[in-house]
Amino acid sequence: MVIVAGLDLAAYQHHPSGVAVLSDNSVLFIGVKHSDPEIIGLIKSYKPRIVAIDSPLSHALTYREVDILMKRRGYPVLPPGWKTMKPLVDRAIRIKEILEGNSIVVIETHPKSALKSSGCKNIDELLKNTNIMIGFKKKLTRDEADALIAAIVARFYVEGRAYVVSARDGIIYLMPRICGGRL
Repeated sequence: MVIVAGLDLAAYQHHPSGVAVLSDNSVLFIGVKHSDPEIIGLIKSYKPRIVAIDSPLSHALTYREVDILMKRRGYPVLPPGWKTMKPLVDRAIRIKEILEGNSIVVIETHPKSALKSSGCKNIDELLKNTNIMIGFKKKLTRDEADALIAAIVARFYVEGRAYVVSARDGIIYLMPRICGGRL
């Protein structure tokens, strides 16, 4: 049983951040948290092997090389150098350092791009094609859906099947094509 988590991080603690925790094909937790201690405490309580965060995990003056590669491949990422992105990146780096200090691997993802790379039209098709059962919650908020997509990326990472976009200044993990094509 491998436990992974996804975090759709908001730039500020007064906004909701989506958190999802998966074990194999089961959703152990899906919901929103606000403060860093709430997010970190929840994630640590499940002891995941890996957490995929929807945020750049490094700073740049504008776009990083990895962001430019993403855009060339048709994935709509925002540059960490934008003034409005700086608080998000700062928060993500803080959380990453704390989680890594607790032996949890942290990777960067972009849920909108990961859904696109999967070939799935929406979260429902993605869940069906990955055999993931939520069971206890039917209608997801956007934050929760993005956190769940991030957690699925983390699962593909653990399986060694993530789609990787890499440059000297960063790595962004997405999903392999699972809808409209072979796994």
